Amino acid sequence: MATSSERPPKTGARVWLPADTALWTSCHIVFDTVHGRVPEHRIDTLFPLGQGETALAAGDLFVDSFYAAGDGSYDRSTTFAFGTGVFGLAIAAGTLAASAAGNASRRSQAAANAQQAWRPLFGGTAFVTNEGFYVQTMEGLFPWSWESIHLMQVVAFNRVIMQAQSATGPVTWRLNSEWSELIFALWALRRHPSHPQLRDGTWLPQNWLRWATDQGYRPHLDRPELSS
Repeated sequence: MATSSERPPKTGARVWLPADTALWTSCHIVFDTVHGRVPEHRIDTLFPLGQGETALAAGDLFVDSFYAAGDGSYDRSTTFAFGTGVFGLAIAAGTLAASAAGNASRRSQAAANAQQAWRPLFGGTAFVTNEGFYVQTMEGLFPWSWESIHLMQVVAFNRVIMQAQSATGPVTWRLNSEWSELIFALWALRRHPSHPQLRDGTWLPQNWLRWATDQGYRPHLDRPELSS
């Protein structure tokens, strides 16, 4: 007889995704952490960890930063082709139109670049530990301790905004990763246990705990336990 985890999804229903597996695992890690246990889910790393540090999860990370890509200026084109006769006048009119269209496009792009917006910064791999997380890129390995992060907020599924102090100054980043919720929860448990999203469970997608249970994957996590 098929188990509940083997049941086919209902027609039109959302299927279980790798991101759901990551979130389900995150719930188990948080459950163990809340109860003072070393999480059962652990991974190995190719780099040394600190004393008492345990690597818990790893996955792709894409980081956005909030900034303007320009100051609104642009190079204006003055290209013009001169000609005589009907054919020459047609060429001149065409180059004027093309030049005007090009200038309008550059002006619009410059105006858009001058607006403060979330823009891609870099991609890499995030390694989450009980003491913080590491960002690995082609440029190197960069550690972020929970103590260096001053603010976090879950803003969407697999998306967290953080404000932190780096070695070169303050940063405001948007983290996009299947492990974003885990990063938030472990940081909040350590640094800000009264964080409203941790207290009321809204760091998880709405109705996700019930939905996951209905799929046959009951998360070992009770929301009230986080507020006790």
